[in-house]
Amino acid sequence: MSTLIIGGGLAGICIAEQLKQIGEPFKLIQPTNIPSSTAVATGMFNPIVFKRLNLSWMVDALIPEMLTFYQSLEASLGVNLVEKHELFKKIKNQAYEDFWNKRLKDSEYTPFMGDINNTFGEVKQTGTLDCALLQTSYISKLKSEKLLIESKFQLENLVPDKDQLHYNDETFDRIIFCEGAFAAENPYFKWLPFKLCKGEWITVRAEEPMTDIVLNNVVNIIPIGGNEYKLSSTFTWEDLDWKTTPEAIDDLLKGFTELFDVPFQVIDQKAAIRPTVADRRPYLGSSPDDDRLFIFNGLGSKGVMLAPYFSKHLVKHIFRGEKLLPEVDIKRHYKRYLNRNENT
Repeated sequence: MSTLIIGGGLAGICIAEQLKQIGEPFKLIQPTNIPSSTAVATGMFNPIVFKRLNLSWMVDALIPEMLTFYQSLEASLGVNLVEKHELFKKIKNQAYEDFWNKRLKDSEYTPFMGDINNTFGEVKQTGTLDCALLQTSYISKLKSEKLLIESKFQLENLVPDKDQLHYNDETFDRIIFCEGAFAAENPYFKWLPFKLCKGEWITVRAEEPMTDIVLNNVVNIIPIGGNEYKLSSTFTWEDLDWKTTPEAIDDLLKGFTELFDVPFQVIDQKAAIRPTVADRRPYLGSSPDDDRLFIFNGLGSKGVMLAPYFSKHLVKHIFRGEKLLPEVDIKRHYKRYLNRNENT
């Protein structure tokens, strides 16, 4: 029994590690010449949705699983991946302050929120995952273990028969597609309602220290040392390419210059396409065309929190027959599959 994983971003890495932990053989395909959202992701994890001051979905289960999983990876890879820190949200008006204080009276929220001081509300159990370091370290480890195929996946080279899936000169029992934004063009899954989102971030260098804590003033302002600050990130559902834009710089700087009036320069900028979906729940499950072909996708901007828990969830579904949560099972969109010719 063996598995082929398509994609070596956060989703593919988490699936690979879950398979390792249960002793299931696999190989992972990750080409070196296509863009990766994981490679440029800021990696913030945050239990609060600021717009309505709601808790992130399933946060009580996701955060413990996330920390255990990444700590295990830190030990096996010999690198530091997670930086825990508090985040402070700018409180811009009285109505939002009143709403914040109302949440503080709710015991469900108190593990994740703190008092307002000097117009900033405290958010607990936040931090950052060094996604780029995770990807380079993990892919390097797979390469050394001869578990990495460094080439682009060519669907035309996949030959299914009734017993196995043949790809090039190897055979597999199943394939798990972890393609990020590229899944929107996968013929087995393109009927799913992807809603891809472009995001950009910049790094600025100021002439003097501004803050040593992470602040959110619409955008995250993350100190990274040497008077440098990462500002993340924008959201746009148009012009979905991997190119940076001057408009994003203007949008990101607004949050920074509202708080700090000092000379600075922009020293870096990155863009990526997030694998977001219409209902903001991950996509897990098998293709209606071939139940040996699986998808793990739709992690979006909460991917750092979602990936460890739901990669384990999918692996348990595949190997133990455990039922998928209806909220993440792609069967929730099965009508779209039935009507796929009308949706194209």
